[in-house]
Amino acid sequence: MNISFFISIFCLVFCLFFFFYVKWYIKRKVSASELLAEYRAEVYRLNAEINAVTDRDALLVEDRIKKLKEILEDTDKRVKVYVQELERSRTGEALYTSLGKGIRAALKTTRETNQPPAPELSTQMPKLTLVHQESALTPVTPPPSVHNEPKPPSKRQIRSQIEDLVKDGLAPSDIAGRLGISIAEVDLAMNLINGGKK
Repeated sequence: MNISFFISIFCLVFCLFFFFYVKWYIKRKVSASELLAEYRAEVYRLNAEINAVTDRDALLVEDRIKKLKEILEDTDKRVKVYVQELERSRTGEALYTSLGKGIRAALKTTRETNQPPAPELSTQMPKLTLVHQESALTPVTPPPSVHNEPKPPSKRQIRSQIEDLVKDGLAPSDIAGRLGISIAEVDLAMNLINGGKK
């Protein structure tokens, strides 16, 4: 009977101790200071994670900003080159148009100078005179025509002139200048002359 009594007292003491321990533990866990400490730890952990993510994002943004700056510098260089090429093409077009205008003006002036003046038509009737039969037999010389120009010299004449000038000791450039032909034609004629002599 003593053993059962001791066992029951021991169980009762154990239950009381367990009850007070659990009560103390719950009170400690539910207390404001404990909750505040847990919240602080959670907030610190979240802040650390946010700072890590922010640093990583900031590095990514800086890398992208560097790439954008490089792309902008490259496009600026290309735009400068494009503007220079546009200016060159505009100056080239202006040069070509001015040359074209000058050539057209020169062609117009040469055409105008080469064309003979148009004969003036007289509105008056010519006076008719009676001619005797004797004077009718005299030959009438036609008036000189305006379009009759001197014929250019033939190849034989040019060759003989070149031969004479070579004998005089003139250089091919001087011969070409005197005869109004190219130096290549003078060289060709000289080669033909030398080949004929051989």
